This record gives sequence, C-alpha cells and structure tokens, in this order.
Amino acid sequence: RELLARLGYDTVHVRLGDGRSGWPEASPFAGILLTAAPKTIPSPLVDQLAVGGRLVGPEGRAQQDLILIEKTPKGVRRTTIFPVAFVPLR
Repeated sequence: RELLARLGYDTVHVRLGDGRSGWPEASPFAGILLTAAPKTIPSPLVDQLAVGGRLVGPEGRAQQDLILIEKTPKGVRRTTIFPVAFVPLR
C-alpha cells in the first residue's frame, strides 16, 4: 500500500481474501480481470459486474481458455477468445 501511494496510485484498493467471492461491498464493477484460472468462472464475480461491465480471465484446468463475459441490459454474453495456460486458482 505504501509503495502504491508513493507511486501515485491513490485510487487503488488492496484486499486479501478468496478471489472466488469477489468484493460485493465495492460492487458493481466496470471491469474484473482474473490472473489465475478457476475451473469455471465463479458466479459471484459475474453478479458483481455493472451493466456494460466486462470480466476477462482464464477458465479450465488441464485445458484453459481465455473468457470474456459482458453484462448487458438483456443479460450476460460469454465469448471464448483463445486457448491459454495460467496457474490454477486454488
């Protein structure tokens, strides 16, 4: 936190916890970026997207794909972008 403040990143919030749960108290989010691969994208993360928001992240175990999830006024649109290899979300 001190380093982020020294570098001028005053609007960054750091939270330690289980990433599968997201951060409901701070939602909705315009964007969510996953840097580790869950077996499937956790529904709480999708629920925490704002309308017009996007989630990008890997999904899968042995074979993984980069997934784009967009929340629209009509629902959720899911697009598989391409195969990837990330560390698993534990």
